Amino acid sequence: MSSPYAGQLARNAGSAFDTSDMDHDGYLDRRDMTVAAEALCDRLGLGAPQREMVLKAYERSWNSAAGVIDLDGDGRISRDEYIRHALSPHLDRTAFVAQVVWPITDALWDALDADGDEKLNRPEYLRLWAAFDVEGPLAREAFEMLDANRDGRLSKDEFAQAMYDFYYKPDRAAVPILGKS
Repeated sequence: MSSPYAGQLARNAGSAFDTSDMDHDGYLDRRDMTVAAEALCDRLGLGAPQREMVLKAYERSWNSAAGVIDLDGDGRISRDEYIRHALSPHLDRTAFVAQVVWPITDALWDALDADGDEKLNRPEYLRLWAAFDVEGPLAREAFEMLDANRDGRLSKDEFAQAMYDFYYKPDRAAVPILGKS
């Protein structure tokens, strides 16, 4: 029997896939990831070394994803394959987030943490999600939901947990990290 949250979690995984399917053909490949990284760096106005960090993170993420999801070796991952893999009951979810999702998140975090305090304040957080075309009100709502201690800042640990929850925890599926899908 499937979980009542499976539909929302599948939509979340699909939204994550869609942020990198740059040619909108329903497949991810190395080129999509490179174009996505370059476009994101351009939108954020990142220069070296932050730009290089983000480009390398997207490459690491692609290599990890392709190694476990592209089982037929054709050099691309369909949207359906990605979602099925992300929601597989046999998947080591922590490893999936650590190897596929977190490299990009971590590099972007470091690039945007202007004061180097290992936390993103609200303007830094909103800048990140504006680059992903997440509407301002949704990004603000997500920030407020994630800022559990109401200190106006998110730690990497808080955000790492939020990314995991976005993919896998039904009671947090409503946090609009990538907007509403």
